[in-house]
Amino acid sequence: MKFPKALISAPFLLLLIFSPLFSASGIETINLGPLFYMEKDEETGEKKIDALGPFVSYKKEAHETEYGLRPIFYNYKNEDKDRTSFDFLYPLSTYRTFEGDTKFQALMYILYYKSDLRESGFREREYTLFPFIFARHAEDPDRSFFAVFPIYGNMKSKYGKDNIKFFLFPLFLQTKNYGVTNTNLLWPFIGHYSGNGVSGGRLWPIYGQKTAGDALNDRFALWPLYMKREKEFYGAKISSLAILPFYYGMDMPGRKQRTYAWPFFTYIENTNRNFKRWDTPWPFVTFSRGDVTTNRIFPLFSVKREEDFESGYVLWPLYSWRSHTLDDYEIKRRAIVFFLYKDVQNIPRVEGGRDSRAINLWPFFTYRRTPDGKAYFHFISPLETFLQDNAPRERNWAPLWTIFRWNRDEEGNHTSSFLWNTFRTESTKKGVKVELRPIIPVLSYENTDKRDKFYILGGLFGYSKDKENNKKTLKFLFIPVNIS
Repeated sequence: MKFPKALISAPFLLLLIFSPLFSASGIETINLGPLFYMEKDEETGEKKIDALGPFVSYKKEAHETEYGLRPIFYNYKNEDKDRTSFDFLYPLSTYRTFEGDTKFQALMYILYYKSDLRESGFREREYTLFPFIFARHAEDPDRSFFAVFPIYGNMKSKYGKDNIKFFLFPLFLQTKNYGVTNTNLLWPFIGHYSGNGVSGGRLWPIYGQKTAGDALNDRFALWPLYMKREKEFYGAKISSLAILPFYYGMDMPGRKQRTYAWPFFTYIENTNRNFKRWDTPWPFVTFSRGDVTTNRIFPLFSVKREEDFESGYVLWPLYSWRSHTLDDYEIKRRAIVFFLYKDVQNIPRVEGGRDSRAINLWPFFTYRRTPDGKAYFHFISPLETFLQDNAPRERNWAPLWTIFRWNRDEEGNHTSSFLWNTFRTESTKKGVKVELRPIIPVLSYENTDKRDKFYILGGLFGYSKDKENNKKTLKFLFIPVNIS
């Protein structure tokens, strides 16, 4: 599946018009504020272009090329990893390829296509038009299928089941998993279980039973008023009985639970983790003692502690915290009113470890610092607190509302941009650059290893010094005066 090149390249005619001028003049940086900005490294061939504020973007590095017209589309390609990504009104429609495999979805996965290249060279394909058409053409014929819902279907290895058959759903539905067949008429009301030692049936919600020798005995009557289960799970016997809302009991090795007049009183004894807990009623009042201690009176306060974990809140959801201790790191999380403010720290516990931190104040800003020394600060930030580390969101949407951004790379170099390069700063090992350019150059300052410069209105008034030949120049009404 390929997209027309004219469709995805037409918005970049503006960039192509300017490109010859850059190459001919050897200019490394052009800044026209939010209208147009370009950086070009002649030695590596890397290039970055932003035009029309946040809407048009182009970037080329050693193995990566990306460009987009936000928020309509964005295209990304990594030749080194054999990966491509095309988004149209993300997340409405996405197209991905990776090492010969392809995935495409539209209308939030209502339309879905997947193509996988097998080691034998066979290309396996799967199609979905949810919830009507499901199809797969597989190398193994036993995994191929075609289904038209609700008329007829015989799906294999789909939705967690080995086999799903239906005819005029809900008139007939049959599923198979781990050798057990569940046959339904007028689903979910009439059902029958068979296969792999399992037998039983149900007339929901009146009565149902499912047995498998001594490994399973599951039954209900007037669901959910009466439910009983006896099950063997990896050699452990688990039994439960519910007569709702009066009683619920559950027994398994190392754990016992009794609930009376749910949810008013619950008692849990866990010998595996050595604690006892009382809920009176759940979830408002909870106490536990032992290796896990809990004191909770909802919504006033809560504190829960165990060997390597602690959590709690005060005046929920006003303030909450969580701390988790691992072998190498301690993770601390604090929040105010769910997502309005979040602060997550990874604190190293071993010598030489490097910390990281993420702070969100919704919808105003996001700050991230990674263990490798990279960091960024974004203002405004309405989605980052919910969709952290989401590359497509960062490419397609974040630049539209991020009116100020600050970035630091692993080498300690800083860059910042306000109103899409209207005010821009750079601080690197080579020096400092500051520019105020609301399309026209208002102020520019440079102090690098090559030169010093301070211009007002692009040289109406200014001073510059070329450090390689020690040439000093004053500018008055754009006229240069050599003062060396």
